Order: sequence, then C-alpha cells, then structure tokens
Amino acid sequence: MFGYGSLMWQPDFPYIERRSGLLRGWHRAHALRSTVAWGSADRPGLILTMLSGGECLGTVFRVPAGQWGQTQSYLRQREAAYRHIQVRVDTPEGPVRALTFAADPRNPRFIGKQPLWTSAHLVAQGEGRKGTSRGYLAGTIAAVRAMGGQPEPGLQRLQMAVNVVLGRAVPV
Repeated sequence: MFGYGSLMWQPDFPYIERRSGLLRGWHRAHALRSTVAWGSADRPGLILTMLSGGECLGTVFRVPAGQWGQTQSYLRQREAAYRHIQVRVDTPEGPVRALTFAADPRNPRFIGKQPLWTSAHLVAQGEGRKGTSRGYLAGTIAAVRAMGGQPEPGLQRLQMAVNVVLGRAVPV
C-alpha cells in the first residue's frame, strides 16, 4: 500500500512494516473536494489525489497477509472517490509493487487543479468528520518532512496562502 496524503500519518489499518518510497510518474495534487472527512457539504475542503507526471515521496506499508482482504475492503470504502491502481515504488530496500489511489475524473468531487487562491480558500474553510482540510495539509507536509523529504513547492505555497486567508500571515 502506498500512501501520499493522510494515509502516511493516519493509516487506520494494521501493518507490519512501513518505509519511505518514491513513486515516479505520478504527483500529488489538491484536486478533490472533501465533503465528509476533511470538509462538509456546506464548507467543502480540498484533499490530495494523484495525477500523472512527476514523482511523489510517500509511505509504503506492508499489510499482514491474513489481514489483506479486510484491509482492501476498508480501503475500498475509505478511498471510494479514487481509482485503485497498482504501481511500482522505489524504496531504500529496493522496488516494491503497491496499491495506491489516483484521480478519477468521473467522480463528481474531482475538480482538478485550481488556482492557488481558490485552493487556499477551500483548504482554509474545510472541516469535517476527521478534522480540518488545513490539518490534512499540515499533516501531509509534516509526514514528508519526517521521512527526511522536502515537501513540494506547491504544498508549501498552498500552506502559505492558507495562512494568508486565515489572517496568520501577510502576503509577499
């Protein structure tokens, strides 16, 4: 299993190993409205999905064989807005095959990449059952840093813009 957003820091499934991994040919992008977990119908948030091109540092999880069926069922429900795909992920211990979740443009919550300030307003307002969309963004950035990685410039720009929207920073 390869996580690149909240799955990195909030997997909520059993695993016996986790390690950093680099997924080539895909990049994370805030392109999916969240109307339950990190936002609501009245105040949607914005969360990550995978789009083709680039690369993405994330977390690879090894799930116990006896719990893979139950974990897959859980992930089908949790990640229902995504296409479930198999990918090759490069890890320090060598390449592995992993399940991950990519954008599904047919899903009504998929909005594609938005202008920075549109995204910042969605992230600033989103609050749902699992927390805030800005907490989701902060958790993702912290997880990348905890692996020794540098968050993508787009994530950092979005976090700065969210702080401006919330009145916590002055635009440059």
